[in-house]
Amino acid sequence: MYFIRFVLLAVLIVLNLSSTLFAGSAAPLIFEHGPRDGSKIALTFDACPTSRSDEYDEKVINVLLAEKVPATLFMSGRWVEKNPEKTKFLASQPQFEIAAHSYYHPHMVEKDNERVLRELKRTQALIKRVTGQTPHFFRPPFGEVDDRVAKLAAETGLVTVQYDLASGDADPNLSPQRIERGVLRDARGGSIIVFHMNRNGMHKAEVLPVIISGLRKKGFTLVTVGELLKKK
Repeated sequence: MYFIRFVLLAVLIVLNLSSTLFAGSAAPLIFEHGPRDGSKIALTFDACPTSRSDEYDEKVINVLLAEKVPATLFMSGRWVEKNPEKTKFLASQPQFEIAAHSYYHPHMVEKDNERVLRELKRTQALIKRVTGQTPHFFRPPFGEVDDRVAKLAAETGLVTVQYDLASGDADPNLSPQRIERGVLRDARGGSIIVFHMNRNGMHKAEVLPVIISGLRKKGFTLVTVGELLKKK
């Protein structure tokens, strides 16, 4: 009996020590999806800097406008810098939510704290200056993030948002049918789906109406990330 009491006491001490060590040090949240028990899905579009930083797939935006689809647009600073008027126009559309996608699109996990903060703050400041809006969300380039980067983002007021479903729209080797099937098959309540609004994809504008229609027929409601996560 004494031995059992001793073991229980030791366990309690360890648990108490663990709670003390980790109190207040929880990893910053990195959202890959929203609530799974609902019918909301967020369509997101990245504007990455390219060899031609002025690249812009207007047909994609026209589809979203025509279909009245809310969407979150993750913009890199370089893209905004090259497209200030387009950025202003997009920000003026009530259905769109403007978010940050770093400035130069580096591998953030490989950069030191100073560089990460510079990327984030410079992008925030530029978007604010061009649109008058302060972004609330940040998507790391290449889908690469760790707790350190997410914590630095949180320090600048940004919530880190990944995705749980990649559309594959930037892969010229994927057929429209394969993109459509993949998205409609794998979409779930709470999904955050990533597309691109650059011209580096081959079938975006072609498949988007089919995907939008298919998701709605399945009973999903399309919303912004802010609405999905209720973080605005």
